[in-house]
Amino acid sequence: MWHTLKRLRIIPIAGLGLLIALLGFLALVQIVNNWWPFDVARLDLVRATPQGQADAALILEAGNVEILLTFLASITAIVTGLALPLVYYLNIRFGKARFPRFLLILRQSMWVGAWVAFCVWLQMNRTFGIAIALLVAAVLIIFEILLQVRTRAVTIQLPDAGERDG
Repeated sequence: MWHTLKRLRIIPIAGLGLLIALLGFLALVQIVNNWWPFDVARLDLVRATPQGQADAALILEAGNVEILLTFLASITAIVTGLALPLVYYLNIRFGKARFPRFLLILRQSMWVGAWVAFCVWLQMNRTFGIAIALLVAAVLIIFEILLQVRTRAVTIQLPDAGERDG
């Protein structure tokens, strides 16, 4: 009975993950097809980019910040949705709880999405490197571990004063 419930629980998680990824993908399609990410006065950079005459910092400086942030948010949504079933499975496999909390799974998959968006942003700046990506991943993992330790510490109930004396 429990195995059947455990298997069926992945279906809503996978469905929600696909829905989040689909919404992020539709936002990404909207951004790429209908929005112009550069200032019109800086069209010379568009021509200089394929010729190798434009620096990445100049291109990002000419970009519209709101569109770039929306692009990174849609990347975060896509990766979060795709990571949701995988994070759920990893929590079932390696976690102590039989049914992990949904907000915990969502938070962990959002860490994955934020990490990938950060790596995309580094690549847009042409500063992406494996060492930087691994360092940021380690920081995010340590931060998640600290959040889980804090959650476990809050759930521990201390004995009352009368119970300590007697």
